[in-house]
Amino acid sequence: MNRYPRTFLQLITFGHVLFGLPLLIAAAYVFIKLDTLNEHYQRAIEHASSSSSLRGELSEDLLHMERSLRRHMVLKDADSLSDYARVRADWRSNIEALARLTPLTAEMVNELTEQLDLEQKAYLAVREGGRIEALDTVLADIRQRSQKSLRDAQGVIDREQRQFLDESNTLRTHLLLSAGLAALFAICCLWAIRSLLARLISRFEKALIRLGKGELQTAIELDGPGDLRWLGRWLEWLRKRLLSLEEARAQVLRHVSHELKTPLAAMHEGASLLSEEVPGPLSAEQRRIVGILQGNSRRLQDLIDGLLRLQQAGHAAERIAHETIRFDQLIAQVVETMHLIAAERNIRFDCELADTTIVAGREPLLTIVHNLLANALKFSPPDSRVKISLNHDNTRAILDVEDQGPGVARDDAARIFEPFFRSSAARHVAGVGLGLAIAREFVLAHRGELKLMTSTAGAHFRVILPLKATYLRQLPNE
Repeated sequence: MNRYPRTFLQLITFGHVLFGLPLLIAAAYVFIKLDTLNEHYQRAIEHASSSSSLRGELSEDLLHMERSLRRHMVLKDADSLSDYARVRADWRSNIEALARLTPLTAEMVNELTEQLDLEQKAYLAVREGGRIEALDTVLADIRQRSQKSLRDAQGVIDREQRQFLDESNTLRTHLLLSAGLAALFAICCLWAIRSLLARLISRFEKALIRLGKGELQTAIELDGPGDLRWLGRWLEWLRKRLLSLEEARAQVLRHVSHELKTPLAAMHEGASLLSEEVPGPLSAEQRRIVGILQGNSRRLQDLIDGLLRLQQAGHAAERIAHETIRFDQLIAQVVETMHLIAAERNIRFDCELADTTIVAGREPLLTIVHNLLANALKFSPPDSRVKISLNHDNTRAILDVEDQGPGVARDDAARIFEPFFRSSAARHVAGVGLGLAIAREFVLAHRGELKLMTSTAGAHFRVILPLKATYLRQLPNE
């Protein structure tokens, strides 16, 4: 089951949604909390305003009621008692309004209710012919109790306002924390999506680079969205097509080389018979022409042999017989075979070979070392030296070959490993320009690396090979 979206566009859209989702959640949380805080704020303002207004009106009502009652006690007029009844109705209405304020506790509401009941009983007693002084005494008691109730109510309102301020500070802290967490989560999502896209694009890039380098043995299979997997299938088709063309080219090269060898051998044999004057004596001009024929036939033979070795090196990875080899002893054997050639020009080998065991193909290793040393001898001047050093770490063997020749020009360094390329310093040296190319192919077949190192004098080549064999993944059936 494919765990990726169908297209890159869907993947990018999903990344944008995943990036924006925590920010949207944080914004919704802020909106809800602010809306709740706004309601608390409005309610606190309304309570504070109502409480302030009611406290003033209640105090005035009680004062007016006492004055009306005392005027009635002095004047004994009905208007005073009617005025008391009117103000009393306002007072009772204000008491009930104060009791309905949400912040007040049940105890405070009961206290206000008791004040209403006390006044009600005393007032009804007066209406039924009771003493008016008793109502005056009740009003005085209610006045004192009312002052305490109003102070308690004001305290409750003040606590509500302080609670609002505490909620505001707490909300500010929560908002900052939620904004930080949302931003952190969004950044993590962005990093995850970016890493995923980078990994998918990197796989595609590596597949293209392998095709560009001609590494056609590994099958291409891209994972990811549908359009990337579709590109992977086309790259796999291209790889198989290039592999088929490469095999066709190699087959043509083998056939052509084989067909050229027979007439070339006849030409070389004929030139040898002429140089030995088997048909008869030769003039000086004829000898010069025969020499040209022999030299060019040998050069053509070397070229054909080099092409065949290059073709074999290009497919060496599939046919290498890996075995455990003492790399230092193998290098010493190659050096020993070249001592006579080096002695003719008084060139000496300086060897520093650490004991190194490697799992590789013996013949490819011999070819690598032989070609590097032969190249060094070609370009070394007489009475010079070739330095050979071998070291290793836990995973790699490192071979360095340094000569004291003219070196490699900076402009030629990028092409030095190309087949048939000959640098400006190699014009006077015999060869066809395939030695380094063949050595590099065998190094790549071992999953190693052959590099031209920076050197102040002469050429310095470094071979890096894994100590253990790295096998290619088997190709699927075509």
